[in-house]
Amino acid sequence: MRSLPYRVTLTGFFILLLFGNAWAQFDFLSRLFEPKIFSVTRELRTYIRTTLPPVSHDRESELQHIDMIYVKAMKLADRQVGTALLAASIAVLNRTDIKPTIPLLGIITLPLPAEDSSDAAARIKKIPRYIYPDSPQDKWGDSDKLAHFFGSAYLTFESGGRPIPDAIGKFVERGEVALKLDTKEDPRDVFTNRLGQQFGEALSDGKDALPSDFLSAKYLRK
Repeated sequence: MRSLPYRVTLTGFFILLLFGNAWAQFDFLSRLFEPKIFSVTRELRTYIRTTLPPVSHDRESELQHIDMIYVKAMKLADRQVGTALLAASIAVLNRTDIKPTIPLLGIITLPLPAEDSSDAAARIKKIPRYIYPDSPQDKWGDSDKLAHFFGSAYLTFESGGRPIPDAIGKFVERGEVALKLDTKEDPRDVFTNRLGQQFGEALSDGKDALPSDFLSAKYLRK
């Protein structure tokens, strides 16, 4: 015989199915069966937007905030490292879409995972950005570097080494220039990719590492 909680849950499901509005039903079902990476990314974005401390010009505070993002991602992902790193790399993107210039097609807009525009603006405002000794002191700082860092860590962790993420990193850098997303290859992006690879390797080795262990490396612009 089924337990009472099971019968209550089943009854509640059929009530929702029969009497709930169509959108509520669809939203409930889509979240019930959605891949875990979607829910982790969504909840991590919410955490950054609502709970992460405001951006600080103090580098040590910024590095602590990056650690907080990673720790929260790990908690949301039930300590599945790959899922946590991928969700973090999406959640720290400092734009809501990209507009590359494609030969013969011109400028096209490629939407990133869905997010309400006001939520995106609030989240982007909270992304740590003054993470290196020479981070630009404008409103953007190095906020774009975190996607490089977590993305490279994810690729390194999943592939078990640096060759694949290193090759992808170079491809992305050249692609950004070719698609006119950037004017030239950025050595700071390459540097950040390498730090992310080191972080990913440490996690692959089972070390209890944090992003700040690697992002605290000294960096001087050349």
